Amino acid sequence: MSSRTPKECVDLAVDESASKDRREDAVQELKTANECDELENLVRMDDLDDRYREQALRALATPQCDSTLRELVEEGPLDESLRENATELLRKVEENAE
Repeated sequence: MSSRTPKECVDLAVDESASKDRREDAVQELKTANECDELENLVRMDDLDDRYREQALRALATPQCDSTLRELVEEGPLDESLRENATELLRKVEENAE
């Protein structure tokens, strides 16, 4: 894990001049640190490339972030495809919790 702060990770994830790998690593760091709110913010960014929004969404599919994922499903607003993916991820997290 790097010594980047959550804000630095978010900034890197949205930095279009950064490499794909660095941006993906930044999202992964947020997941590793259980930074659910920052991941949620990335998912909600309409102007962020869909690949990073999807990665952030998948990163929320953990027991630590299940309430944030539920909030995304219930309160939106999300694109239809993201909402469908979020609903499916939440279903899987809830099944694994039983």
